[in-house]
Order: sequence, then structure tokens, then C-alpha cells
Amino acid sequence: MAALRMSRELTMLVVMVSMVQLLLCLQVEAGGPKKLVLYAHENRVPPNNTLIGSAAPNGNLTDEKFGLIKTVSNTLRAGPEADSEEIGAQVGIVVLGKDVLNLYISYTYYLNNASEYGVSTIAVHGHIDGVYEGNRVFAVVGGTGKFASVTGEDTSPFDAVVLDESRVVNTHTLTLRYPPYYK
Repeated sequence: MAALRMSRELTMLVVMVSMVQLLLCLQVEAGGPKKLVLYAHENRVPPNNTLIGSAAPNGNLTDEKFGLIKTVSNTLRAGPEADSEEIGAQVGIVVLGKDVLNLYISYTYYLNNASEYGVSTIAVHGHIDGVYEGNRVFAVVGGTGKFASVTGEDTSPFDAVVLDESRVVNTHTLTLRYPPYYK
């Protein structure tokens, strides 16, 4: 009886030690930056505009009574200058509420091979209060590649940098957190 109990305890100990070793071998930390600044270049003049209405109400409803959905396809550049290197795209939607003062955004930042992060993405969601003029803060809700499983905040000033009458630059400062993940 004592030998059987000792055998069970020894087996349980070996299994537990093996599981801990396995978990320690598999656990890795993502290796991306803790802070990242992205410059989204927006063109506001057709035919090259990067923010366009893609869904509007029909019938007797108007934008003011219902709201509007706009599609975003901005260029990400290495800096705020118009001729800085293109490193990706900011693609997503903006949903304008019926009073146009409440907006919901959903973006994906796609970073291409020209960026130091290879082909990676960062997903962002949030709300813009059209009356508030401070910094906008959106939630970073995930990513791929160098940004796998990332969370955090995307902060940008309410006022964009105006390059000329057709182009503006929105500066997004991302504060990122990387939880451990398993391969």
C-alpha cells in the first residue's frame, strides 16, 4: 500500500515537473516596440481622396436623421512630410452618428516590408466625441506579425497637421503592451 502511494506521488511529481518545463519552453514575449508613432496621410480632394462616403441612408432618411458610414484608406508614412517613405496603410471605417458629433472608428494599420516591422498589422477601435478638442484615445485591440496579441492605446491630437488645402496628417502615438503568448 505504501509503495503504491509512493509510486502515485512520484508519478504526479514527474508529470507536474514536466508540465512546468514544457510551459517554460513554450512561453515567449512578443518583441515589438512599447511606443510607436504612425503618420496617417489623408487626402481630402477627389479623385484622390482617402475618406469617402460608402453607405448612406435611402428613402426619406437623411444623413442628419440616420448617420453615414465612410471608408478610410490613408497612407502611412515614416514621417509627417509628404515625401517621407511609405510604410503601409490605415484602412477602416468611420461611422458618423445622426448628430455628426459622435463617431465610431475601426482601423487596421497595415505595416509593409518597407517598415522595420515587416508585414504586420495593428487593429484599433474607438469613439470620437465631436465636441471635445483634446487628444483622441482609441483602444488597440490586437495585431499580427511583430504585433501579435498586442493591446494598448492609440492617442492622436484632435487637430491634424495641414500640409496644404487637400492633404492633412494625423499623428497616432501608440502605447503598446505585449502579453505572453504560446506558439
